[in-house]
Formats: sequence, structure tokens, C-alpha cells
Amino acid sequence: MKKLAFLLAMIISINLLTLVSSAEISCNAYILIEASTGRVLNEYNAHERLSPASLTKIMLLLLIAEEINAGRLSFDENVTVTESVYGVDGSVIWLEPGEVMSVNDLVKAVVISSANDAAVALAVHISGSEEKFAQEMNRKAHTLRIQNTNFVNVTGFDHPEHYTSAYDVAIMSSALMREGNYIHFAEFMLTRLDSVRTGTERETQLVNTNKLALYYKGVEGIKTGTTDNAGFCLSTSALRNDMRLISVVMGCKNEEGRVDLSEQLLDYGFENYELYRPDTKTEFDNVHLLDGLERELAVIEESNTSIVIPKGRGGSVKYEIYLPEKVTAPILKNQPVGTITGTLDGEVVYESYIVAAHNAPKMTFWKCFTNLIKDFFIF
Repeated sequence: MKKLAFLLAMIISINLLTLVSSAEISCNAYILIEASTGRVLNEYNAHERLSPASLTKIMLLLLIAEEINAGRLSFDENVTVTESVYGVDGSVIWLEPGEVMSVNDLVKAVVISSANDAAVALAVHISGSEEKFAQEMNRKAHTLRIQNTNFVNVTGFDHPEHYTSAYDVAIMSSALMREGNYIHFAEFMLTRLDSVRTGTERETQLVNTNKLALYYKGVEGIKTGTTDNAGFCLSTSALRNDMRLISVVMGCKNEEGRVDLSEQLLDYGFENYELYRPDTKTEFDNVHLLDGLERELAVIEESNTSIVIPKGRGGSVKYEIYLPEKVTAPILKNQPVGTITGTLDGEVVYESYIVAAHNAPKMTFWKCFTNLIKDFFIF
């Protein structure tokens, strides 16, 4: 078993070195995380502030999803395009001031072909101006507790004060890929070709530039981005065996580099890691309760969530349970009273609380007196 573990560690190390070598040659930063736990599986310059190009629109889409979920926005409602689209270039669908287009078509244009004018039109429709919407994006970044991000626009155009990091993009991407958000964009993210104004003289084709969406097993989306300053960027989500991986590459030299490196990262993650549900004790002895109405407190594990570990190493996780023999009332339901810690090769890979299964009020004088009277009459 020791030889097998050593061999596995060597294989993972070799893969890591290969990725680092590729990253240094073809991009400025990258990261690979498991979405549900946020565990970082591989990284390179992941917290460096870089120009994000259209990876910016991941945050735009996240806020759009929240607007839809809150009932403040509908795919069926129409947007009247304002003069704010003047001067917007790059990838566009040639919106004109006064033109009316549905939220559905504008979102489709943003997701599939990264249309900058559609992004601005949506931002203005929701917040009144692109600047105000960018402020909302920054507030959301604060909520997500990411610290190397600042937005000044919704398109991703290069600007000295418009930046993010590979790690921050991964956190935004994970938030977008949660079921209640991703469902709004799932079809568009995997659509290769579509159009807006279909069947009219101004029909405009939409082409998805995420090549991984065409062939990579389990791929779900998310977003490409390219500007002169940002280089070639790509955030990708892929799901296999209930494990969702998010890879982010930024500052690649060319299209081929961002695709190849993203594929290497995802392959590395799926080949070497798995989601594992810890084999922890689910039933515990009651804890002696001091100064309580009852003499004992029932306890349970707060949760038993999956963790990310190297493949085939689940049996090597060692668990340590801390549960005191007695606690003092009052204790609230779900209040932590103990811990469970899982380690693998000396590294903590799992932490969970043991909590009170019910409220345990403190014994009072009057409650004690009442109990004595009841006991007297029962006797």
C-alpha cells in the first residue's frame, strides 16, 4: 500500500510539473478548483490581478440570474435599446438605439457570441446605466469575498482599474454554475450556432467561441474572453461522476493555448481526484448535561458533506472525534459541542461539527420547584 501511495503521489507530481511548465509558456495564470467545496487542485499565479476581457460577463450573467430568480426580470420582457450602445465595438450584434429586443435574445447573444452591445443594453435596462451596473458587480464580488477584482464596465474592455484574478473568476464561475443560476443559460452555453432577428433582413449569426463545448466530455460552459491586454482567456466548467471542476486560464498567447491548457487542467483533475463522502460515525452517545431540565443531551453530526481527495485514498482518511463528557445548559439546537476532523497524510481534508439535536434549557428555581411538587404528588 505504501508503494502504491508513493507511486500515485509521483504521478500527480509529474502531472503538476507538466502543467506548470505549460502555464509558464502559454499563459499568465491558471487555476483548477472543485466547485462544491472550492478546493484548489492546481494553480499558477492564481491571485495576480489581470485584465479579464469577456470573463467579465460571468459576473454580468450571475447578476442577471439573480434578477430572474427574484422575479425582477423575465426572459420574455422586451428591452428598448438606448443610445448607450453607441461606440460599443468588438463582438456585437449591431444594436441600434430605439430597437426592441427580448431579454432572451440579448442574453443569448451575450452567452453564445459575447456580444458587447447586448451586455450594455442589459446592464442599462436593469440598473439605468452601465456604470451603476458595474457598481452592483463590485458589490457582488464583495459578497463572494473575492479581493482582487474591480469592475468599471460590463464588456471586459481593457481599463487600468478593471481587473480580476484567476481565483476570483473561478469563484464567480462556481456561483454561476449553481443549479438555480446555471439553468437559465445551460442551453445557450452549449449552443454552437444560433441567430437573433432570425428571418429578417438584419438576421445576425451567433457563433460560440468556446471550442471545448464541442467535444470535451462533461463540459457545461462557461465563457471565453480576448483583448489585446488580457490575451486569450477561458473559464470552463465540466461535470463527471457528480464532481464539477472549474478551470480558468488567463493571458494565454493564442486560442490553441487556452484550449489546450484548459483541457490539461480538467484532465488532471478528473484523472487524479474524486468526491468522497467521509465514513464518519452517525450515532453518538448522549452527553451529560449540567444545570439542565434533562440530564442528557442528544447530539448529531451537523453535516456529512463530500470532500475532494486523490482517487482511491478514501480508506486512508483518519478521523478524530472530540466530544466532551459533559456540557452546561443552556444549549441551543444545532449549537456546536464537538468536532470531527479527517486527515489524509497529515493534511486536514474534512472538518465537521457535532451539534445539539434539540434545545436544552437551563434549570431555573421555579422549574425545579414545580418538578419537586409534581414528584411529591406522583409519589
